[in-house]
Amino acid sequence: MTEIIGASLAGSAAALELLRLGEPVTLIEKSKFPRHKVCGEFLDAAAVKLLKDVPLEGTPITESALIWENASKRFSLPVAALGISRYRLDEVLLQAALSRGAVLREEAAKPHAKAIVAHGRKPLSQRGQRLFGYKAHFKGPFNHAVELYFKGVGYTGINPIEDGMTNVCGIAREEDLKAAGFDGDEFLSRQPHVAARLQGLRRKMDWLFTGPLFYGPTEATIGYPCGDALSFVDPFTGSGMLCAVATGQLAARSVVEGFSSEQHIAACRKMLLPAFRWSTLLRKSLTWPGVPSLAKLVPGEILYKQSRPWNFSIIHS
Repeated sequence: MTEIIGASLAGSAAALELLRLGEPVTLIEKSKFPRHKVCGEFLDAAAVKLLKDVPLEGTPITESALIWENASKRFSLPVAALGISRYRLDEVLLQAALSRGAVLREEAAKPHAKAIVAHGRKPLSQRGQRLFGYKAHFKGPFNHAVELYFKGVGYTGINPIEDGMTNVCGIAREEDLKAAGFDGDEFLSRQPHVAARLQGLRRKMDWLFTGPLFYGPTEATIGYPCGDALSFVDPFTGSGMLCAVATGQLAARSVVEGFSSEQHIAACRKMLLPAFRWSTLLRKSLTWPGVPSLAKLVPGEILYKQSRPWNFSIIHS
């Protein structure tokens, strides 16, 4: 019996893969489901394919838009993605795992050498500039695009999810959020392009905040880490949920095939590192004066594909 600590996206993806391979599973989760999380709620087409055995209902996303104060770029996605809330996605995957034989224990647990570790990432103390995430759902007219509005080192992402809802989620400097009293409505009202985009939409939930955020791999851990317990990629690339699903499935394969924790982490690094490096480069370049003009010249498909983890063959090979 394999134990998975954490029953959210990465943990449930790992459970489903283990069950597909005939391995019994116990999911250990301390939090109540379903629940909202600060997340872009953009499920890449590759993640939809990895979860093909589970019916997913969301809103197709066929276009991307990058918007700066004085420039913008729109392009079609190579393959349609899916807008779906974590509230719904986590619940659908967990229930699918339970219906296929997984056992759920609602309690806290510590990682151990034979467990798949999918408990997410705890906020870390940081010196200097700190970044926080924010999110709320809105109701009203929507389109089929994921739109990113950049401001300094931060951004706001807007995309449709299920039931005619729109997810508004982003990252900002702590001092900028403090200046707005950590009031999401006030903070976004100070950004003309975002404020104009939200005209006619009605917020349907309280703002959620999380942080401080820390990009990159976690500190060394025992067991088989996946999802945010393994590493955290900058969400503006739209590959966060894809990475969670892919590393969750890879953790399941590592356990079944008898790989060590070190071998598992090495396989994850092989799969994710190119995309992480590209994301880091993009993040650092966001504040360069010439980037908006340069972005207009680069085909959107290249910008999109370079930020995707690419070597999924190691999961099902």
